[in-house]
Amino acid sequence: MEFDTILRQGEKALTGLNAEALVALYAPKFLLEDTSSGNRISDKDELRDYYDRLFAWPEISFIDVSFFALGERAAGQWTWCGRSQSGEKFSIRGASLFRLGEDGIREEILFYDPRPAVE
Repeated sequence: MEFDTILRQGEKALTGLNAEALVALYAPKFLLEDTSSGNRISDKDELRDYYDRLFAWPEISFIDVSFFALGERAAGQWTWCGRSQSGEKFSIRGASLFRLGEDGIREEILFYDPRPAVE
């Protein structure tokens, strides 16, 4: 699959809150590292659970999602919006760094400050 295609499908799946479509974009051997939570996921069932839990937050949305490729590397930004456990609205900007292969996303590292969502 072409790298730009992977990234465009990733943008669409993230804004559409489609866990299945996101998981399908990852290579059979991959690593997703969420630097804020410390999660390191390399199993597609665990990855699906990660996205299912994330997308279950109240009023969740991802906006301003934009990814771009530079050879086998890619990067992007996004804004995670929703309501915290206390009911407060939040909007968190974040970034993703990717390593891509013909078989999909081989590595994704997430960077964001989760405090507005968990306070």
